[in-house]
Amino acid sequence: MLATILGRYTHDHADVMEQVWAFRHRQFVDRLGWEACRRGDEREIDQFDGDEAIHLPLIVGGNVVGYSRLLPTLKPHLLSDVYPHLMDGADWPRGPRVYEWTRCIAEVSDRSIAGVPISNILMTGVMEYCLVAGIGTLVVETHPKLVNLLLTTGWDVMPLSAPSMLDGSLIVPITAKPSMAGLLRHHELYGITGSVLDLERAPGNPFAAAALQRLAFAEELHGHIEYARIAGE
Repeated sequence: MLATILGRYTHDHADVMEQVWAFRHRQFVDRLGWEACRRGDEREIDQFDGDEAIHLPLIVGGNVVGYSRLLPTLKPHLLSDVYPHLMDGADWPRGPRVYEWTRCIAEVSDRSIAGVPISNILMTGVMEYCLVAGIGTLVVETHPKLVNLLLTTGWDVMPLSAPSMLDGSLIVPITAKPSMAGLLRHHELYGITGSVLDLERAPGNPFAAAALQRLAFAEELHGHIEYARIAGE
């Protein structure tokens, strides 16, 4: 399931995070060829992996098989500090409930959870997490092909600037807004029933000390996997 680990608690989940750094290196450096990120210790970590980052590792059988990261736009993030030229001088949405969606990838495999491919679980989990956490808008720098996927699966997408060439690939900055209708669209398209989030593994609420609560319609976990309930649930 998709775990939720806030950056300030990564030291409490060092075993999972060591898997995350190694997974990111395998996927982004070895598989996709991001040579600028290659490290001798084979751990892909950047300057944005601080206390404010939100890590969303997809864990199957104790192994990280997918991952996404969200960064607060009121703090330094990729569009502000690395890729501002993509905006051609224009501004972009920033606010306490606006996050940047980065480092989203699943391993290439035939793994599934209750018959649903892990890549589909990952994408669904990101939208579900935004809804339960209260994140209203995601800023994404991505290939135009992914924009079409986001539209098809129910995200409310708005381009922020024209596509630009970056390292030989087209990249377009967009906003993507989650919604209950969009989450239901994911469930319909992918055959998902119930929640795909593991909310009990680690604190995942970026805005308060209170634990996140599952959406009312998704109280049961996809695949009927049981987790210990947290106090007060």
